[in-house]
Amino acid sequence: MESTFSSSPRIGIYRTRYLGDLVLFVPVLRKLLERTAKENLFVIVNEGTEFPLKQLDIPFFPFDRGSLPRKLNSLRKLNEVLKNRSFDFWIDMTLSDRSRHVARRVRATYRVACGDPEDRRSGEPSDFFVPVDYNRGSGHVVDLWEEVFRKAGIPLRKGDRDGSLPVDPEGATFVDRFLDEKNLVGRPLLAIHPGGRHWFKRWPPDRFADLAVWWYRVRKGAVILVTTPSEHTLADSVLSALPPDVPLVRLQGTIPELHALFSRVDLFLGNDSGPLHLARSAGAPVLGFFGSTLPALWGPLRGPAARTLYHPMPCSPCDHSGCTMGERNCLREITVEESIDLIRKMERDGCLKGRERA
Repeated sequence: MESTFSSSPRIGIYRTRYLGDLVLFVPVLRKLLERTAKENLFVIVNEGTEFPLKQLDIPFFPFDRGSLPRKLNSLRKLNEVLKNRSFDFWIDMTLSDRSRHVARRVRATYRVACGDPEDRRSGEPSDFFVPVDYNRGSGHVVDLWEEVFRKAGIPLRKGDRDGSLPVDPEGATFVDRFLDEKNLVGRPLLAIHPGGRHWFKRWPPDRFADLAVWWYRVRKGAVILVTTPSEHTLADSVLSALPPDVPLVRLQGTIPELHALFSRVDLFLGNDSGPLHLARSAGAPVLGFFGSTLPALWGPLRGPAARTLYHPMPCSPCDHSGCTMGERNCLREITVEESIDLIRKMERDGCLKGRERA
């Protein structure tokens, strides 16, 4: 489709889901800002994931995903906001009952939806539908998303994937104070996040503990364990696997605080989840552990400082209906030894930030 709109079209995007998804969407947003003014963009996201939009100063609406009454109230507020807006393009990148409801009511010249072909319904409120395979896509998800906009008639340039985000000043102040209070200033810093939205996306917590021991004893560095309040059991599992002589600092910070912390660490280790992509957007060297999803599709944005470990299995990417592999499941196939070997290779390649090397 060829666009006949002005050089600064009004573009509305329904882009909910999770923090990691929105962080990965940053390169697309940057290229959209080359085609239109910030005030002509409007993005709907889930409440709690809006950090990237705040850092890019892009107008957004945070949808409340709490109880049903809260969801209905949030939908009412969104409808009120949309009454005062009209769009040249409305892009539904979620394809849900709620997004369809919004698409039917929004004032837009062209409505575009994207998603799994099996999720498409008769009577879709879109003028165009772009199929996207989120399990085995033909490239990185950023490339797939960019192609959606091109097919919609918004010609985004091809090339780099700039997913960087500026550090929040208040977050930076918090991290300066945190590192000083914990006596971590000037030490090689390793941040680890053992969590993940689903159990089948988590590397065993005792192996994170083994890497923490290696970083402390061999590299003479400090380890910061990053978790959310709901991940306290995982945090306890990591801590219980540590020898008494290996200290570990815990942090449950806000997203701006974690992003600022990640901008200061020498290395981040984590599973396929939001903090992994948040760390990459802060410029941290990262090593991600993948199993049920393909790193070629959902991995951290590329570059020599972004590495992943993944053992292909006949069932990967899995359909999340349950795992029958037991001790031979995909993430358990990734060993501590190969993780250390890859970290050492990253160091030889000059990828780690570090100050002192063991």
